[in-house]
Amino acid sequence: MPHTDFASPPSWSLLTGDIGRGLVLLTATLFAASFLLAVFAPARWREKAASWAFVAGCAGIFGVFAALATLFVNDRFEFSYVWAHAEHGNALQYRIAGIWSGQEGSFLLWGVCAAVFGLLVLPKAGVYKRWYVAVTSLFLGSIASILAYESPFKLNMLEGRPLVPLNGVGLAPTLQNYWVVIHPPTIFLGFGSLTALFALATAALIIRDYDKWVPIVRPWAIVSTTLVGLGLCMGGFWAYETLGWGGFWMWDPVENVSFVPWVLTAGFIHGLIVQASRGKWKLTNLALGGLPFLAFLYGTFLTRSGFLADASVHSFAEMDRSALKLLIGLMSVMTLGFLGLWGVRYFQDKRNAPEDEVKGFNREGFYRTGVLLLSAMGVATMIGMSVPLFMALSGRKPAVVEEHTYHMVLPYIFVPLMLVMAVAPFAAWKGMKARELASRAYTAFCVTIGLLGFALIGLKFTPMAGIADLTKSVTFPMNMQVPGLPWVLILVGTCLFVLVANGVRMVELARASKLGMGSFVSHIGVAVLLAGLILSRGFERHEQGVVMEGHPARILDYVLMLDGRTSDLTDKENKVLIKVFDAKGKDATKPLFVAKPGLYYTQMGGGELTPVQWPSIQRYAAHDVYVTLYPPQPQTSREFSLKKGGELTIDNKRKIKYLGMTREGEAGVTGTKFGARIELTDGENVTELQPQMELGEGGPINHPVGVGQDLRLKMTGMDAADGSVRIVFEQDAMIYPVEVFNKPFTGLVWLGTGTMTLGGILAALYRRQRVPKTAAQPVRTETSPASRELITTRT
Repeated sequence: MPHTDFASPPSWSLLTGDIGRGLVLLTATLFAASFLLAVFAPARWREKAASWAFVAGCAGIFGVFAALATLFVNDRFEFSYVWAHAEHGNALQYRIAGIWSGQEGSFLLWGVCAAVFGLLVLPKAGVYKRWYVAVTSLFLGSIASILAYESPFKLNMLEGRPLVPLNGVGLAPTLQNYWVVIHPPTIFLGFGSLTALFALATAALIIRDYDKWVPIVRPWAIVSTTLVGLGLCMGGFWAYETLGWGGFWMWDPVENVSFVPWVLTAGFIHGLIVQASRGKWKLTNLALGGLPFLAFLYGTFLTRSGFLADASVHSFAEMDRSALKLLIGLMSVMTLGFLGLWGVRYFQDKRNAPEDEVKGFNREGFYRTGVLLLSAMGVATMIGMSVPLFMALSGRKPAVVEEHTYHMVLPYIFVPLMLVMAVAPFAAWKGMKARELASRAYTAFCVTIGLLGFALIGLKFTPMAGIADLTKSVTFPMNMQVPGLPWVLILVGTCLFVLVANGVRMVELARASKLGMGSFVSHIGVAVLLAGLILSRGFERHEQGVVMEGHPARILDYVLMLDGRTSDLTDKENKVLIKVFDAKGKDATKPLFVAKPGLYYTQMGGGELTPVQWPSIQRYAAHDVYVTLYPPQPQTSREFSLKKGGELTIDNKRKIKYLGMTREGEAGVTGTKFGARIELTDGENVTELQPQMELGEGGPINHPVGVGQDLRLKMTGMDAADGSVRIVFEQDAMIYPVEVFNKPFTGLVWLGTGTMTLGGILAALYRRQRVPKTAAQPVRTETSPASRELITTRT
């Protein structure tokens, strides 16, 4: 634990903490008042009063954030949360990032982001404002109540006085990356926007007006999908650059908590297209509008309840029990209330749904299939991420579903989904025969096959053949092994088909509206992104080896030579320098590059030293060379067994003789030390050494001794029956286990992310509409030539 003193903290610091705690309680009260006013107040003034209380509550939660930010920026370690997530010397951006790096701060960030969208949507809520305010206030009031228990303003107290540590514990090593500054705010803005969608859907169900909400919710649904998708990709980039396992995505439960709402909101925005264009799917869209929020609420419970503590690389700690009960209560009320209300409305209004059915292939049918496939992907992923919970409830140790299991199941959803994304833009709302639809998509299909052929030639007969691994096999269900090359080409081919088909439609409709191209741009971005993920994972080559001073290693087509360190192993900025040469190159003296993977040891929470490492990534136009280290190990001799009086020659000058065993403490008691008396003869000098083994709580702890400047002598075991000991020698020169990846086409992941985000922005701008001031005004849902073209289609 860091050094402490009992100096009184400054009065302004304690006052700031008091203000923060007071604002949490005031915020909870204001949102409770807003909810009660919206539900029970007289009609003549309830909407205005509830709205003002809601705005005041949002201002309160912003104030809570500002108070906590003040404490972090000024390193006020007398507060437990600041002490646990900050330290002296942090740059300003990391001080700010500490706000959301733990349990309490992430709840606060969620509340702040939900409040931002709550305020943005409020003036546009129209006839839904009363119940929109009520539902959003109920959620934000619950978040504030959770913060009253999971408070970030608790003081470190000792003997009734605030304890002021001289330094804090600091951010966890994996969080000390620039992505911690931008990824959480981005994705939590997406999560916050889900609250607005849920509140609007609930309000529409309550007042039984299922039409006017479409132009209101549609741009916000696009924004939500874009933000959650962008946040997902940022998380993948963060994992790729920090975790060292060579990939963007591992289907970790916490990753899936974000993925499920994303695919559900994607389904929702496509459902809204059908309702806006054909007047159908009204009740379906109300369900789709609420499910993403409920899915994230359930995911929040999974990641905060402690069930994933040992199963996920970045789950949160277990919540305060009272706060957890509030979260479970919120999840139960929101889920049961929404689904129950939707069920009632379904049975009341299902007879009013349009009955006309269009024969043949039509765009509505493709949208229906696409939404079902997206929902199936979300449900399958949700089941997978819930497995640790099911195991814990059944009394077993939680374990995650492995990556290959997802890869065996989800492609059966992925392939038809991509085919739907490719063909749907060519379908008309009116029925089409299969031949007519096929003729419209034929050109795009032929271009796709041609491009796929060129890509295969490039993989086979260009330098990419030495970078991509085309010989892998893929495991299918029932443990069936199939060649990986055709399977990866099928998956990438479907992505390419989406890209070409949507590109063709963009060209056809380019003159109608530039902003109206947003949906096509988004589809192209998703296709490029997924193709990059498939290629970089499916064709990657990787191999492990070891490097040490004076002994280069050949790994893949590279020769790696250890070239020292930039600093001490206790310095968090330390990097291990490894020269990387082309094993097949003519110039063996000039390295291709110098890899600089990070490595240092930290002592978190006063425990044992823990190695922290992060990879070195050398980026090229068509691939990355990814070098990651594992914890270094000393060079160790084979194990020797010596009986009392036994001798062993080390080299020409040195030899050792075993004199007998020693013991300090009671046998079988933690802390007891067993030693071996070793006589070392070095020329004419004779000294006695005593390597020891200590009984620790987690197993034996070795205490080696030096044998000259280059060797250590370590005792590894003993035999009480014959009094013998087992020993090994360790050299100071360390062995560094290294893994090298060739990751092809990783640039497509970045390009696809940017393209998808740009498309989302364009689509949201295109769908901006003025909300009618009165219920009597008509709502125009399609206003541009591009929109009319999408409805009527070209023949």
